[in-house]
Amino acid sequence: MTDKEPLEVTAGFVVRDGLVLLARRRPGDVRGGLWEFPGGMVEPGETPAQALARELSEELGIQVEVGEELAIATHAYPDCNIRLRLFRCRILSGEPQPLGCAEVRWVDLAELERLPLAPADEKLLRRLKEAGEFLGGDIRWT
Repeated sequence: MTDKEPLEVTAGFVVRDGLVLLARRRPGDVRGGLWEFPGGMVEPGETPAQALARELSEELGIQVEVGEELAIATHAYPDCNIRLRLFRCRILSGEPQPLGCAEVRWVDLAELERLPLAPADEKLLRRLKEAGEFLGGDIRWT
């Protein structure tokens, strides 16, 4: 599928108390068992921010404020090409629950770098580190 336009996908970078929110894909899903920044596909007629707010509500049961775009990564998976946009998000209401995924977890930076991430999410993580991105609260890449 390398000759097709990439699918537009969004992801949320949610930080609370120095920890980053991750979601684990269900074992039977494509890329099952891998961790990712939570989010999903942009549907026709949606902006990336609207799509991300919708996906986080559907998949995790949280309402968020979508902020600035932090990084973009493209990746060619065997089944599709994606353009993944990572946005800073702040939870307005709700507590993350695994409604559309196997598990959710708040992780520190060390654990974030050890978990098996989906390849596109690994690229986002590298871009954040290269930029020395401020993660919120009082944590930074070292």
